[in-house]
Amino acid sequence: MSEDNRKFNWPLVGNSHITDYLGKRIIKDEVQGTYIFNGPDNFGKTSLALNFAKILLCENLKDNKRKSPCDLCHSCRQFNSYISGNEGSAVHGDFHLIKKEKNKKNISIEQIRDFIKVLSMSSFLGRYKIGIIKHAETLSSEASNALLKTLEEPRRDVVIILVSNDFENLPGTIASRSQILNFYPVKSSEIYDYLVNEHKILRSKAKHFSRLSLGRPALALKFFEDEEFFEKYKKSADVFLNLKKSGINERISMISDLLNNKKDEKENLRNVSRILEVWQGIMRDLIFIDFSHFNLIQHEIFLEKLEEVKRFYNLRDILNLSHFFKQAQINLQANVNPKLVLEELVIKI
Repeated sequence: MSEDNRKFNWPLVGNSHITDYLGKRIIKDEVQGTYIFNGPDNFGKTSLALNFAKILLCENLKDNKRKSPCDLCHSCRQFNSYISGNEGSAVHGDFHLIKKEKNKKNISIEQIRDFIKVLSMSSFLGRYKIGIIKHAETLSSEASNALLKTLEEPRRDVVIILVSNDFENLPGTIASRSQILNFYPVKSSEIYDYLVNEHKILRSKAKHFSRLSLGRPALALKFFEDEEFFEKYKKSADVFLNLKKSGINERISMISDLLNNKKDEKENLRNVSRILEVWQGIMRDLIFIDFSHFNLIQHEIFLEKLEEVKRFYNLRDILNLSHFFKQAQINLQANVNPKLVLEELVIKI
C-alpha cells in the first residue's frame, strides 16, 4: 500500500486489492461512475461502500495533512448521524441508499425512480452525489432498465455503488458499464488478528469465531456482537450432530423447534438456507477428520461431537449426502415449502 493510500481509514479486513485500487483512484481523481461490490454476504461489502462514500464526501479530502474521512467536517458528522440512525432516521443531502424492502421480492422501479431523482439534484456540498444499492441482484427488470438509462448518460459528480452477492443475476448491460470489484474469503489468521487487536476479543473466542466465519470477517464479528445469533447457529449445528441418535418423529420435532413454527415463508426460506449452509460445513469437517486435516476444520468448537458423529459416516456416506443437499437447494429455489424441504432431508439422513 502506498504512503498516500494510508490516509484513508478503510474498515475492511483483507481484500486489500480493493482498498488499494479505490485509494489510488481517489488520489488520482479518477473515481468512476459505477462500481459493483460483488461477493458473498458478510464480507464487509456494504461497510466498505459506506466508507468509500464517506471519504468522497469528506470536506477535508484534499487536505493531505488529514486522514479521510476526518469525522470532523459537516459532511462526516452528517454521515455519522445517518449511520447511527440505522440508515434512515437521519439524512445526508448528497447520499442515498436503497435496498429491497422487507417482504418484497425485488427492488421496485418506484424505488429506482426515487433513487435517480435524488442523484440528479445538484450537490449540496459542491462535491459528489453518491448512491448505494444493496441487494442489487434483486432489481426487477423494470428497475434495471430504468437504472441502465442513468448509467448510459453518466455525470462526473455522481457515483453509484451496487452491492451484490449474486453477480450472475445482475443484467450484463449494467455489469458492462461498471467497475467490478470481487471480494474473496479472508484468511482466518487475519480475521483472528482483527478480532483480537481491534475488538479486544479473548484469544480463545477469536480463534473459534475466525474459524466458524469461513473467511467472512463481518460474520466473525457478528458471532461476537450478537449472542442470540450465535446461539441459533450453535443450535443448528447441534441438531445435525444429533440426527443419527434420533428417530424420525424426534427429527421432525427438532426441525419444528429449529424453525420456531413460524408461518412466514420468506423468513423460513432464509432460516433453512442458513441451516443448510451450517450443515454442509459440518459435512466438510467430517471429510477433513477422515483425512486427519484437523487444521482445516471449521467447527473446531464442536470437535469432540464431530469425532463422535464421524463414527456413523464413512466417506461414501458423506458424498451421498451431498446429493441430498443439492436436491434440497433445488427444491428451495423451486419454491417448495422450506420446512418440508428440511424435513425430507433429515429423514434421508
